[in-house]
Amino acid sequence: MNYLRLGTVAAIALLTTTFAASADPAISYVPNSLRQSTILRGPWTLHETGTHFHHDASGVVPAAGSTPPYNPAVSGTPYASYCGADGQHTVNHAKSVMQPYYFPFVRRRGSLLEGFFDYRPRNEEEATVSAISEDWGETWHFTGKALALNPYCPWDPTDPDNLNVNVNGTKTPYGSDHASAGDNGLGHAFVLSVRGRTHIYHLNRADGHIDSDQLVVHSLGHDSDEPLFGLPEFGYVSPLGSGGYPTLDARATHTSGLTDPDAILGTARTGNTTSVLYVSKNLSPGDASFPANAVCPKTPSFALTNLVNKKPRKTNHDVITIRVATTSDGINFADVGAATGLQDSTTVALNGIRWLGSGSIMRIADGRYGLFFGAGNCLDNDSDGFHFMGYAETDNPVRQPSDLLKWHVVRGFDNPILSTDTVVDPATNTKYPANAPLVNVTGADALSAAQVTPYTPPGEGFTTNFFSGRVYDPQAVYTDERTVTIVFAGYNTPQPSNNLGDYRSIGRLQLRFPNGYFLPPHFEGED
Repeated sequence: MNYLRLGTVAAIALLTTTFAASADPAISYVPNSLRQSTILRGPWTLHETGTHFHHDASGVVPAAGSTPPYNPAVSGTPYASYCGADGQHTVNHAKSVMQPYYFPFVRRRGSLLEGFFDYRPRNEEEATVSAISEDWGETWHFTGKALALNPYCPWDPTDPDNLNVNVNGTKTPYGSDHASAGDNGLGHAFVLSVRGRTHIYHLNRADGHIDSDQLVVHSLGHDSDEPLFGLPEFGYVSPLGSGGYPTLDARATHTSGLTDPDAILGTARTGNTTSVLYVSKNLSPGDASFPANAVCPKTPSFALTNLVNKKPRKTNHDVITIRVATTSDGINFADVGAATGLQDSTTVALNGIRWLGSGSIMRIADGRYGLFFGAGNCLDNDSDGFHFMGYAETDNPVRQPSDLLKWHVVRGFDNPILSTDTVVDPATNTKYPANAPLVNVTGADALSAAQVTPYTPPGEGFTTNFFSGRVYDPQAVYTDERTVTIVFAGYNTPQPSNNLGDYRSIGRLQLRFPNGYFLPPHFEGED
């Protein structure tokens, strides 16, 4: 792939600059660069506005004791227009907010951005969608969809839990059947080229497989216009008509040698091998052997999840470790060890980093690497790590795999790049985070209150942005000598069920670093 060479002469001169490892960079927000992204075409979206096609899929969880079909005027219609009169899935005709999309993987392709997104309508579907952007992630153009989970339509579009689907005219248990998969398909896509072969990796989110199986691997072709071309339409062979859990398509293969992999954060060329930084998530035994003071209690009363739905999350026992492994073929990996300096799996401090769940890395001009990440702690009690967006750097230039093991956090919980809504402990008047985020913006949600009716915000100061409840998976891309573009995912509220018309969304923002701080794309060693 030929990359656009931005300021080639200046870039080469800047590579001679030496940055002191102990000097953290000055980072600033590019004003007005935060946008909630939109997509043109592709599969169904929660909201679509147009002359001939219009719908607003919105809603709240119906009152206890009520049964479907629910009154749309009271509870909304979470799957409005998901299927047409012909019983087929509909498409997004116009430029629409990217919902329900999340967990992006984004890379630079010349003057364009190429993205692979986790498309996940709640309790209905999960698939991988590819798209390109010509404006640094503000607008995306659909290029393909593959590896889907469920070809069926909701039996009742007013049912937020999608208890049943229509299988050839038969009402078939789905959301009500623990063995039916719901929306747990293939997620957390990551693309890597090794020795001329390009692979796309996914987490198998199926019960009994998630965070214990190796990553699922498919081969990608070299068609930049349709990068998913040739992949199976469905990543699973669904036996819903006869009952049982879907099974993986026979063309899928798996990695070997990774420890409880959940998501890949990034890769670096180290000699003749490729080093991988990844999230290892252990669900069992988890923190069972930890002392009592190293286990999260229930979420505090002032946490976002309690302020929004009044239901404290139970103790989360997952243990996350950031690990490094090497590979020479993209399939077989050799463990290097656990990284230090990024998070502490035993911390119960409400401003600590217990879980780091997503992110991406960029090469700094002095040979070190920077990591943009999403993380959280006992304030959320969710190991996906979605409370804030932070930044860290390796202590030393990365010349060998072990150099990826030592990091230090530059922007953590109390001085985040971006954060969910601030909460305050009324007993101590302590604010979380302690300081305003670098990107301190309100009112960024592109949707109006009318579009997400009957949802009602819980009070002033909450659900003011499409990332008010969750901030996920920042994907950092070199833009020019000073600018980094971040494509990320956010939720308007802490959980999709809180606001069924405003969840899983994509956004972008831009940051300024010292001139020449990061290497331009054609020095990254990508294919």
